[in-house]
Amino acid sequence: MFKVIKEGLIYTLSIIIALTIVLLVDFAHKFQLSPKEVYRVYLDGKVIGNINDKQELEDYINEEQKDIKEKYDVNKVYIPTGVDIQKYTTYEKEVLTAKQVHNLIKEEKPFTVKGYKITLKSNNEEEGDIEINVLNKEMFDRALRTVVEAFVTAEDVKNYEEDTQAEIKDTGSIIENIYIDQKITIKEGYISADEEIFTDEKALTKYLLFGEVKEDQYYTVKEGDTIESIAYDHKLATAEFLVVNPEFNSSNSVLSVGQQVKVGLINPIVDVVAETHTVLDQEKQFETETQYDSSMWAGTEKVVVEGKNGVDRLTAKIKTVNGETNNVLIVNTTNIVPAINKVVKVGTKTASGNYDPSAISNGKWVWPTISQYYISSYFGYRWGKIHEAIDIAGSGEGSPIFAAGAGTVVTAKKNAPSLGNYVTINHNNGYYTIYAHMKFLTVKEGQTVSAGQQIGGMGHTGFATGTHLHFGLYRGGMPYRDGTPLDPLSLYR
Repeated sequence: MFKVIKEGLIYTLSIIIALTIVLLVDFAHKFQLSPKEVYRVYLDGKVIGNINDKQELEDYINEEQKDIKEKYDVNKVYIPTGVDIQKYTTYEKEVLTAKQVHNLIKEEKPFTVKGYKITLKSNNEEEGDIEINVLNKEMFDRALRTVVEAFVTAEDVKNYEEDTQAEIKDTGSIIENIYIDQKITIKEGYISADEEIFTDEKALTKYLLFGEVKEDQYYTVKEGDTIESIAYDHKLATAEFLVVNPEFNSSNSVLSVGQQVKVGLINPIVDVVAETHTVLDQEKQFETETQYDSSMWAGTEKVVVEGKNGVDRLTAKIKTVNGETNNVLIVNTTNIVPAINKVVKVGTKTASGNYDPSAISNGKWVWPTISQYYISSYFGYRWGKIHEAIDIAGSGEGSPIFAAGAGTVVTAKKNAPSLGNYVTINHNNGYYTIYAHMKFLTVKEGQTVSAGQQIGGMGHTGFATGTHLHFGLYRGGMPYRDGTPLDPLSLYR
């Protein structure tokens, strides 16, 4: 009995000793008696393993990424963002090879190239910032310069920078400031190879100007085409057409049948601001004086004096954003050529002899602002959308707004999201006019107004970039509903 127990204990002890030897061998295999310096590799805070040589891993990664080098035309490729390699002291004997770590990293994250991250700070919190990746900072500077020169000529930019602008003698313009209205930050760093990285200057310029990189859209010029007609047919303002076709100097440039022109819509992601001191001559509209004559039959009229427009010389501070007038401040107005008012005799004679001259409306139209004004935006396409009005600026905050013709006020609203404070008048002849962005209103819905009667004051309520009057004309129905938009300037031609 004791012999059996003794033999069992000896057998069990032998097993324990064997297991202990195995464990000691395994421990000796993994660990060493003295500490060793290695490099521990982390990926997003998690340990991947240890390596003997950091430089060996970096060199291996660089040698293996031939496709990335070729794609971006670079000489060196770097570890991914989120990979950290730190010197580490350990008793562990086991280390990984550079190839093993490379393969582990490759499965998790893309490798990087050295370049620049450019951030365009948005002025609109809802839109968010725009980030652009480039390998060459100078390429971005050149592309940005090209965009600036799309809205301000290269010659004007150069003269502004070198302070060689010609003095204004009679009329003309001097640039007082040119700048980009977004804060731009440029940081050198490592960019993931799977991100969009601009390596071509033309592509980057196109992105800055159009908001995307796409194939150019072309139109072939036909007989009878003009720059203005082509622009309108493709939802472009004439100024926008000239931006995408810089070979043309003005809307009067000659086109050739069969010639191809670009008709893509621009949508700049930067705001190029130019502030100018401008002196210009502007036509001063003549007024019509009505003289009532009881010796002439009612319904008849006679022109006594033909009207003739005059000329006002305006001195103004004008701010443009991407070629579009944003704000105007007229600092001086001088009348160069006086306007000659048109004088019309209107008959009031009737068989009964009780005709009321005050009820007569000869259909003449009145300019809706004071004579100190500047048309900052015309009727037509703007940024791909039809601008169904003209914008009249320069008269000043709170300056009077007049009814362009006699009629009935059908809309007098305040704080509309887009139009702000606005008035709509039915002229009872098929025409409607609308007056928007006003600071205040002086009329109510249902009120009858006469031509030239004040209906409010100029402002910048609603969606308006500066103080101005949005003045629209419609035929056959209400504005922005069933009416047909017309150029308001057609009333005064």
